[in-house]
Amino acid sequence: MKQAFSKFSPFQVDPEKVWADYGINSSDFAPATDAEKENMVEVRKSVSYWRDAARRFKKNTVSMVALGIFIIVLLFAFLGPSLIPYDYANQYRSSQKLGPFEYSRKEALVKSIEDQVDCMFATALQPGSATGIDPGDYYFKYKGDTYCFNLEKRLGEAVIILKDGELSIVRETHIHNGEIKRSTPLEFTNEITDGAKQLKVATKVFPHMVGTDSQGRDILARTMYGARVSIVIGIVAALIVLIIGSIYGAISGLCGGVVDFVMMRIVELIYSVPEVLIVLLLQVVLKDPLQKWFDSSHTWFANALSTLGAGIVSIFITFAVLYWVTMARIVRGQVLMLKKQEYVTAATALGASNGRIIRRHLLPNCVGQLVITTCLQIPSAIFLESFLSFLGLGVSAPMASLGSLCSDALGTITIFPYRLLFPGAILTIIVLTLNLVGDGLRDALDPRLKK
Repeated sequence: MKQAFSKFSPFQVDPEKVWADYGINSSDFAPATDAEKENMVEVRKSVSYWRDAARRFKKNTVSMVALGIFIIVLLFAFLGPSLIPYDYANQYRSSQKLGPFEYSRKEALVKSIEDQVDCMFATALQPGSATGIDPGDYYFKYKGDTYCFNLEKRLGEAVIILKDGELSIVRETHIHNGEIKRSTPLEFTNEITDGAKQLKVATKVFPHMVGTDSQGRDILARTMYGARVSIVIGIVAALIVLIIGSIYGAISGLCGGVVDFVMMRIVELIYSVPEVLIVLLLQVVLKDPLQKWFDSSHTWFANALSTLGAGIVSIFITFAVLYWVTMARIVRGQVLMLKKQEYVTAATALGASNGRIIRRHLLPNCVGQLVITTCLQIPSAIFLESFLSFLGLGVSAPMASLGSLCSDALGTITIFPYRLLFPGAILTIIVLTLNLVGDGLRDALDPRLKK
């Protein structure tokens, strides 16, 4: 090193002396060891497409907040009904037209004694027009103990109470100002007899937090169930659009030529049809034939669809007929771009069929667009279902959806505005949050589309 420096230096100076002036010595030119090389290498974990998209999505504050709110709505719709004692279809005749946290006269009467008993079964709190208990054997369980008793005659407008291990019957007329004036002891055993029916006892009178409608149905329970129905219909309808649109668009784009021309003319024909008119026509035409088919057919498929109801099935058919065209055009555009890539040419040269090329090469590379379009289709499907249910063409009674709840509340909006505002607010939150989440996914999965 010293000789080489002296050979090419025009001043013939001592290199070690020059190096010393700058704090450099000959050991600094020694080859690096393996350990030093490893320390100089920057190790970075490879980032996949989905991980990178998730990282971009997390940076979108608006979409993350919307996703959190939507998760809360999901918990409200799917877990909420298990937290309240009321069912969406039950009618409480003594609790009609109640306001938020308001009690009927009979409910207030039972509530006045709830602090004096361990648990109770009140006929006034039971759904239906005939709330009494017929003669027979009954039992209930409380804190691990079983109480089985027999009624010799029908019991109506009374409360069965458990207090200090003693079971008794209290007539509603014997309750005054929160005091039990008289009670009738009831004999019981700790073993369940054959044929005994179980009673559901309570320790408190649970309030109607959002009130009841004109038929005595709890609005909160119906809104929870209605949100669940609307969300499920939106997701299933979006999946139907995804399946039909992606397959149709992929075939059209890959085949090209006359096939593509004919298939796209069909899409344009569907686009040219008045959408609302066809939707209403399909709902009216399909509902009665579907209901007749459910009543006459006894196959497992018909039984499964009959549980959903003719209104919901007709909504799915409407989406299968009309709403896949946008997905098809998006997928066709992506396929036209991807089919010119080298890996598609190689697969064709190796003899791969069109179906295999679509399944293994084209659709997997369109997954970003598919996810974005499907997520944005869900709020559109929810809004359409709510619109049809609002017009009375959606879900059938006693099933509820957010649209049917808004329709039921419209007649009494000036007297009970909360009946319309509550389900309307839930519908607005669902549609708004899903749109914001879809926008965030669009920006995360395809940054080129970012505004």
